[in-house]
Amino acid sequence: MPVRHCLPLLAVLLPIAAAAGQSALPSGGWRLLAPDALFGQPVGGLGQTGSTASTADVAGMPFRKALRVTLARSAAESNATQLCVPVAAPVRRGDVAILSLYLRGRTAAGKPAKVEALFERSRSPWTKSLTRGASAARQAGSWRRIAAPFQVAEDTDAGDAMVSIRLALGAQTVELADLQVTNYGKTRTLEEVTALAMAANPLGDAPIRVRRSDRRQVMVGLGGNFCQPRYGRVEPMDAVGEHNLRGLQVAHARVGLPLNHWMPERGRELHGGPALAALEQLQRLSKLKVPIVASVWEGPQWLLGGSREQSGRVLPRDKYTDCIEAIASFLVAARDQYGVTVDYLSFNEPDYGVNFKFKPAEMAEFIRLAGKLFSLLELKTRFVVADTANGTAFPAYAGALLADKGIAPYLGPLAFHCWDVLSAPDETYAAIGEVGRRSGKPVWCLEAGHDAALWEKPSPWVSWDNGLLTALAYAKTVALTRASVMDYWTYQDNYPLASSDGKQAYPVFHVIRQMEEVLGAGRTIVGAEAEADDLRVTASVGKGGDVALLVVNPIGPGRGLLTGLPAGAAVRVTVSDSRSQRRPQPGVRRTSPHGALTVPLPGRSVVTIEVK
Repeated sequence: MPVRHCLPLLAVLLPIAAAAGQSALPSGGWRLLAPDALFGQPVGGLGQTGSTASTADVAGMPFRKALRVTLARSAAESNATQLCVPVAAPVRRGDVAILSLYLRGRTAAGKPAKVEALFERSRSPWTKSLTRGASAARQAGSWRRIAAPFQVAEDTDAGDAMVSIRLALGAQTVELADLQVTNYGKTRTLEEVTALAMAANPLGDAPIRVRRSDRRQVMVGLGGNFCQPRYGRVEPMDAVGEHNLRGLQVAHARVGLPLNHWMPERGRELHGGPALAALEQLQRLSKLKVPIVASVWEGPQWLLGGSREQSGRVLPRDKYTDCIEAIASFLVAARDQYGVTVDYLSFNEPDYGVNFKFKPAEMAEFIRLAGKLFSLLELKTRFVVADTANGTAFPAYAGALLADKGIAPYLGPLAFHCWDVLSAPDETYAAIGEVGRRSGKPVWCLEAGHDAALWEKPSPWVSWDNGLLTALAYAKTVALTRASVMDYWTYQDNYPLASSDGKQAYPVFHVIRQMEEVLGAGRTIVGAEAEADDLRVTASVGKGGDVALLVVNPIGPGRGLLTGLPAGAAVRVTVSDSRSQRRPQPGVRRTSPHGALTVPLPGRSVVTIEVK
């Protein structure tokens, strides 16, 4: 469950094409960094990526010099090599600001270089107001101005915040210049600043190629977490859950197993309260024929010790059998009294230890013992592999479990959470898909979202940014990891898709509905690439050969120039943006005799294209 990582990422990074000597930034505001901020601090972690840093002279631009960093290789974490610049002025929660810099460079493969820009607290808990990736210009040797509007997440005094430029995104040479943070305080709204930046940054024409013969994973579909009883709620389904069961194609579910409520004392089952609600929730979903993963968060104090909801607690080895028996008794009750077979089981984020923390060897031993008891009880439940807190941690944790052949009979699909997806390098998420390919196991994302600490921001659920960033997270995760399940956190009143009374659907609900057209059950993901690095594109084909695309445009307006589609086929285009969601794009279309199609892509939009 999302209780850590970073604070709300409230704006999409908006690259602004600016001619030399011109400023595309909104007027007003005051600068938080010195003019030479890039050169006052050393680049950290050069040795971790075999990197060098130097100063380069620049002509014909509104700046005279740039910081040049050459990286020999990537790293598991993008901050392995980074530049951290202290913010010398105080900022206040709710201030609207823009982080801007000029960028150019190329990867070793000749593609545009990439960086990540952050505005964050300079010490634990590293609260982040902004985390965004940025690419250099497509044309080699050209500068690109990047501007990232954001809203400050918390009050910080002078020196307590910093700008971080993360560089460990592969072998590349990156040049950075004219780093600025302009604070508008409360004089402008985030929407005003974002609109100005977007208007200055049109996407232009963006070629998109669909490769229908490149067939990948078959989707189980989109689902959600149903975990409110895990938090102590005594009703199986709240109004938000009912709204989503009515309005969405719920293809999968992850349900909280409230072990602390089920067995508050050793050997005493409590068939009431949150435990009863969880069992009735399982029964409801089972009758709808929704596949289920049950996950354990909190344990009773007699078993796990520590204080309630304390993170990082380690289950003593001599309590493994007690814990397994408690879990098994819940699964048996679900089967025998409620007619529910729980397909798979996990501990929530055992690598991070939100509640239970297991090293891979400890997790393997637990699975070994549990598997044997489950077999004796004729329980068909198996363990998903890993269920890690983020994608970055997954390959190592899952690899250790997969290497233990003694637990292989008790293992099911691979599982992770994608809270780091918008900051992790593409290579990191592609490595998840590679684990799936080598093991022959399907890949599931059991907590899908873009920011694990969005809950700390007052009422972010109604914003279009939440919908847009959710679509970006889904598109990147499905395409790179080859995940066949995406379970949103949550389909109940926690990171909600609708108001607490279930009467008002939020923009993110409409985005999920729209994505079901492309990522629905039974559809096969196929290859799709956009030449514009800013776009995220995912494509699928149905059993009848129809094609559907999800195109997420986080910058200004442009056009998608699509190729590789069925020739002369009818087309339906649906658009969501800050103005409205799931509106049909007017006009009847057909693809060309060569399978080409041009589609308008509004600024900061989620566009689905159905070709039949």
